[in-house]
Amino acid sequence: MPKAKSTYPEIEDIREDLDSLKTNVVELTKHLKKDGSEHSAEIKDMAADRYAALKASGEKQLKVVEKRVKQKPVESIGIAFAAGLALSMLIGRR
Repeated sequence: MPKAKSTYPEIEDIREDLDSLKTNVVELTKHLKKDGSEHSAEIKDMAADRYAALKASGEKQLKVVEKRVKQKPVESIGIAFAAGLALSMLIGRR
């Protein structure tokens, strides 16, 4: 059934503008969804890279600590004891 022509041409222009706006909003939504998924993939990759770097750094620092403990075991035990005692005192006060 064809649309009835309005006696006011402005109303038809408004209808056309609304249809165009609807189409544009749908297209914009599609683009935002696509861009959002691409951006989230980039963030995921950056987070994975950062995690790998932090993990490597942590492993390197752990090896440094292990080496120092092997070089000076008595000093390491004393430091660990003092740290444990201090932590125990701090927790006990709460």
